[in-house]
Amino acid sequence: CCPVYLGGSTSPYGIGTNISKRTCDQLRCTACDFRVSLFNDYIWDQSCDYLFFRNNMPELSKLRAKMIKKKGARAYACQCSWRSIDELTDLQTDQQLRWVCGKH
Repeated sequence: CCPVYLGGSTSPYGIGTNISKRTCDQLRCTACDFRVSLFNDYIWDQSCDYLFFRNNMPELSKLRAKMIKKKGARAYACQCSWRSIDELTDLQTDQQLRWVCGKH
């Protein structure tokens, strides 16, 4: 993917390009070396913190405690970072995230 896009649940998955703006579903974090999980139609509760993800990734049963249903959104998380996204977003606009395409 180049550029790498994040997006809500209505954004299609695939290899992202400037022409074909698709969200990457093969993300990997270069900081914690975890695969980024994504959950359609959910956002993260504002009370989420680093320790919550560090202790609970990638156990969906534990993560559900802080997931809020929101149609059209997509919740992303690795073991050290998390985001709730509603619309197509270029990953480069968020300098704090260390996520890259893990190859399709």
